[in-house]
Amino acid sequence: MRLAGSFVVLLLVVAGTPVRAVTVPRPYGYYVLNDAGNERNASKAYATGLTTSPAYLQHITGHAIFVPIAKILPSITTWGDFQWSWGFLDTLVGVATSHGKQFSIELETGVQNVGTRYLQSLPANFTATCGADCAPLIDVWVGGAPPGTCSSSYILLPWIPNVQQFWTAAANALAQHLRDMGAYGSLTLVHVPGLSVYDEELRLPTGDPAPAPTDTTTCPDGYKAYPHTIDDATTTVWQGLGYSDAAVIGGFGVIASAFANAFPDRVLGLSLFPEGHSARAFPNLTADTTGQVASQLVQEVSEIAPGRLQVQADDLDIGNTYQEVLDFAPQYNAAIGWQSNKHNGTGATCAGDTCGPDGFDAPYYRLLKAGAKANGHYVEVWSNDVLSYPQAFAEADSAGYYSLLDAPPAPAPLRILAARPNPTRGAVLVRCELDPGAPGEALAICDALGRRVRTIALDRPAREELRDVAWDGREDSGGLAPAGVYFAQLREGSRTLGRAGFVIER
Repeated sequence: MRLAGSFVVLLLVVAGTPVRAVTVPRPYGYYVLNDAGNERNASKAYATGLTTSPAYLQHITGHAIFVPIAKILPSITTWGDFQWSWGFLDTLVGVATSHGKQFSIELETGVQNVGTRYLQSLPANFTATCGADCAPLIDVWVGGAPPGTCSSSYILLPWIPNVQQFWTAAANALAQHLRDMGAYGSLTLVHVPGLSVYDEELRLPTGDPAPAPTDTTTCPDGYKAYPHTIDDATTTVWQGLGYSDAAVIGGFGVIASAFANAFPDRVLGLSLFPEGHSARAFPNLTADTTGQVASQLVQEVSEIAPGRLQVQADDLDIGNTYQEVLDFAPQYNAAIGWQSNKHNGTGATCAGDTCGPDGFDAPYYRLLKAGAKANGHYVEVWSNDVLSYPQAFAEADSAGYYSLLDAPPAPAPLRILAARPNPTRGAVLVRCELDPGAPGEALAICDALGRRVRTIALDRPAREELRDVAWDGREDSGGLAPAGVYFAQLREGSRTLGRAGFVIER
């Protein structure tokens, strides 16, 4: 039986006296990412057929929900009077919780590049109401095929008081809303907004790769990419905006504290932007050693939220894990997470290899293996890849990758192992492991919205046994259950002791 997560119990101490235990759920397993492009609505966030696919039903633990700020705060009229709009978030959270999944959340501002689909990364009137110093628009160079690409990006400067107020309000509003909608219990991880153009990543500006003098590419804002005085290779620009190591570290600490307070019993995630070209990892613009500021930021959050820290890096690929994450995690008692490369279901660009075919020791399987071997238990994957490489997920599961070694034991001796056939035309056999010490209980068949459509009473066995419980595909009313996703759940009163998902096709 797959255990979706683990828990860490923290004992808070005030003046030497323990005051209360806090149970903190740890995110483990595969979390599927949504496409967070601003012009893409929630119904287009995942690849078609994701939630009915075998890999999703059997191997995906949760959803890694990306929320562009402009999706939950379309505009600002008066600074400080933030009117939140939750429809986009609610839809994505609903997809996760209706399928019995956990979820994590990342708030981001993104970049102003048509090619990357972040067309409205900040709310309308943001700079007008917050002030020009809040979020300077800077042309940022992104690596890739020569001569590289340039995108116009807003960077929210963490040492600006209005920016700190903004992220504090966002953290408090988000936490309260999740509690109000009854979804907070399924939340396991909240990423702290950082310093990169995507805002959930810690990245200080670097000029590598810098544009070639002959490059006359135009950025989306209409400026020539080179020569141009405002780009991320220009140290004086950042210094003119008030950049210093102390400003970055102090300002980020204020924001991290706001998220730690808004989510006092959840893990905080720090996404570390992968090292740049020429091994320039997490650089800063001062004379300090490369990576020094990032290290101080990780240490800062570990002190703000002890025992509640996860560090991760993007671009997990075959044999490609980032040493800084592996170094920081044990140093600051942090868990490790990864985000996989995005292959779009095409089998392209998998560490110079093709990501197809599917199966054991195929490239995508080796990608998942690489993350597990690098001590990662939380991996963000893309929905196209869940559909394209189901056997890779199954093989990784069979090999024990991302199955939790330190997970708590099953809460009760009743278990549910599988439902077959899957998909089915109607009738299904649900294999259950029953124990004589458990009270006689019921097998409930529920639809994707959690509505119970059939209840089947179970007799208490005389001894421990495996039993196939048959369901004929009919609801309690006698009618045929329509096509869709269903869950077989073993229940003891109001508690669900085990579940298995399956699909009905008509």
